[in-house]
Amino acid sequence: MNSPTDEQAALIKITMEGKRMNYPDRCDQENLLNLHKAKIHLEMAIGLVSQ
Repeated sequence: MNSPTDEQAALIKITMEGKRMNYPDRCDQENLLNLHKAKIHLEMAIGLVSQ
């Protein structure tokens, strides 16, 4: 699980600020945010299990 690219990080940031792109790009934007959230939750779960 790598870190997002600079472009992906910027897109995640504006998405979390509530800004939305026009369709069909909005679907990609929301999918990227969901993947990022899933990665964060997986890392948290792994951290809890490994303690």
